[in-house]
Amino acid sequence: MSTPTSAIRVPIRLGARGVVSMTGLVVATLGATLPQAMTAPVLGITADAFGVTTGDATWALTITLVVAVATTPVIGRMGDAYGARRTLLMVLPLVALGLFITAIAPTLGWLIAGRAILGVGGGVFPLAIAAVPRLVPEHNRAGAVGLVTAMFATGIGFGVLVSGLLVDHIGIRATAWVPFAIVVASWVVLASALPHIPRRRNVHVELRAALSLAVGVIAVLLAFTEAPRWPSPWWWIIALVLIATVALCYWFFRERVSPDPLLGAPTLRLRGVWATQLTAFLLGAALLGIYVLIPAFAEAPSGDEAGLSASVTLAALLLLPATIAMLVVGPLSGVLRRWIGTRAPVILGAATAAAGALVMIIAPRELITLLLGTVLLGAGIAAASAGLVNVLIDHVDEQHVGAATGLTVVARQLGGAVGASMIAALIAIQSSEPDGDVYAAAFSAITAITVLAVLSALLIPSGTTSTLRRVRSRLAR
Repeated sequence: MSTPTSAIRVPIRLGARGVVSMTGLVVATLGATLPQAMTAPVLGITADAFGVTTGDATWALTITLVVAVATTPVIGRMGDAYGARRTLLMVLPLVALGLFITAIAPTLGWLIAGRAILGVGGGVFPLAIAAVPRLVPEHNRAGAVGLVTAMFATGIGFGVLVSGLLVDHIGIRATAWVPFAIVVASWVVLASALPHIPRRRNVHVELRAALSLAVGVIAVLLAFTEAPRWPSPWWWIIALVLIATVALCYWFFRERVSPDPLLGAPTLRLRGVWATQLTAFLLGAALLGIYVLIPAFAEAPSGDEAGLSASVTLAALLLLPATIAMLVVGPLSGVLRRWIGTRAPVILGAATAAAGALVMIIAPRELITLLLGTVLLGAGIAAASAGLVNVLIDHVDEQHVGAATGLTVVARQLGGAVGASMIAALIAIQSSEPDGDVYAAAFSAITAITVLAVLSALLIPSGTTSTLRRVRSRLAR
């Protein structure tokens, strides 16, 4: 694909308006990410509050993921077609509406409806990434992308940590009101400061491809999250996997034959694209897996290396250093990119995450080693995740950045669902309290996932696609 002659012209310097706009993008990403992370730790409390079973309350989490994976690629494409600013200012009010309904929901049905609307918040991150080139000079762009990406990853950690504190001191509905205030504030900032981003002509959403992609990823998600609790679970899992296979094959076929595909068959064949999506999937699985595993292990009774007998608050605080490390390290990937190239930060980050997982296997699982391991793992995932976005910017034409980034979000969400479900299944494999061997197997699974992420990152090419693209663009003019 060739770059259009109307390529983005980057401002000479960031400026005050750009700083305010970047702040709005970061806050919007946080506000859209927090609700997804806040739900899982309080499912039991949600079930008690609405007088339902925990299995029924789980739909409050699952429905958000289902809507997110179905709508995120389409929203990313809409950002490419109509401009990131216009699309953001339409999506954020929908997120706020979903949070408002969630906050005042009188029944579980209303709660699930609000959480379903909230699922469109998955598109905020790719829209924020698509807006960055309009705000930040090229030599600072990788750092800005890293900041937004770090906030996307950090929001998960803060959500897990803050949800318990909000429920303990304010109530279950505070987990909706706090993100609601953040989303509304970000909309005000972006509406007043984010500059106009012109719409691209001759771009439309390939609906059949988008629908088949949505069906495929939803089937995968349900196979790992809900099907194990249904009657005859193995039959449901097999059926859902078959549905996913057919739907995703049809999606790829539509991408190849459509005159204006969602990503474009040449883009899908690029090793820099599919290797990036695979790495994002594995990093998402490791991140959500460790956020399930660490609190469970910390709260488990001590003895036979089964746990630490820690309180719920201390178990949540164990994740705080890792969350802070993710927020700090993410923007540094831009500096690493200038020094060691585009691919190297991804490999280095994945290797750091693997080292953190190894620490928790080799060393005795005590408080200090858990803190060290989770900090290394969180920092590595943040650096690698930010690097993945920069890889896409380098390997995908500018008119497809939003859609490609949206697909990466879907890959991470799918990976997170698989990782969390797999770790939860390992912990619950025994009818009695899990012993040390069970937790050792769970930590080993996290390590295996991070090692696979390193191998996947090594598949990413180390070319300079973006530089060549800029040269071709100048010659075309």
